Amino acid sequence: MIQEVSSQGLYVGSNAELFLSKDAIFTTNNTIVEVDDNGTFSLEAGSDWGSDMEFVNGLVTVYGTGETKLPVGDNGVYAPVMMNHTGDVTAKYSNAAPSNGTNGTDVDAVSDVEFWELSGTAVVTLPWNENSDITTLVNDNGGALSSVSIVGLNGGVWDLISASRSYTVTGDLLNGSVTSDLNNEVNLNGYGQYTFGIDHQVVLSVNDLFLSTGISLLSNPVKAIEENVRFSTSGEIVKLKVSIYDINGRLVKYFDKVDLSLGEGSLSKSNLKSGLYFVKFEHEGKQGVKKLIIE
Repeated sequence: MIQEVSSQGLYVGSNAELFLSKDAIFTTNNTIVEVDDNGTFSLEAGSDWGSDMEFVNGLVTVYGTGETKLPVGDNGVYAPVMMNHTGDVTAKYSNAAPSNGTNGTDVDAVSDVEFWELSGTAVVTLPWNENSDITTLVNDNGGALSSVSIVGLNGGVWDLISASRSYTVTGDLLNGSVTSDLNNEVNLNGYGQYTFGIDHQVVLSVNDLFLSTGISLLSNPVKAIEENVRFSTSGEIVKLKVSIYDINGRLVKYFDKVDLSLGEGSLSKSNLKSGLYFVKFEHEGKQGVKKLIIE
């Protein structure tokens, strides 16, 4: 058991175990903990250790019952799992495409970017960031952020791990999280891999901004000589809010109450350098995101 330690370049070798109590003062001085396939990095239930600079590349085990952050990551991507769990749990993250499988009942699509391996019994929360490309997953499958769910692979079939429309979604398309049914723990031993999916029933029930107005960018890529980013809608909208984010998820421009004329609008691209951006449109609680390229 470690109560207080400062380390750098930490490696947990084969048949070795590093255990941190929940109150341990621990830092790796902004380096990643590497764990051998036969090694163990373990935490006491209730631990909140981990950050985007200090996390574990390998399997994390938690002993006990409680609400715990499992600080897993891979290939420079931090993807911590939050679990409200009964008994011991484990998590491991892979920044790679999950196994192929067919979509089960009420699953419209499955992410092809990343996956987790989990065990135990818990209410589980998975996070996403710009690396996760939730923008494409959502916009290619009905345009409803609230349709994002957690799916698990069982016998070659990707199924929802909680009942349809029972998930809690927070954040936006660039940074957010989804939590399984808050009232029912999931037996995580029943699935080999976990990732993000689209809940078919939510897509059916949501009147989304893109479905109802058909927002589209009129010029994409936007050429260097153009002063504005132009877009159109198939329906009339007043007081449209628009945010532009860079590839790292930083807000670089915000427009409040954008006016449209004959179904078309424009956004000044001044101070936007060449590169990839994300344009988020918001209106009356509905939202959608489009990818934008500035030449």
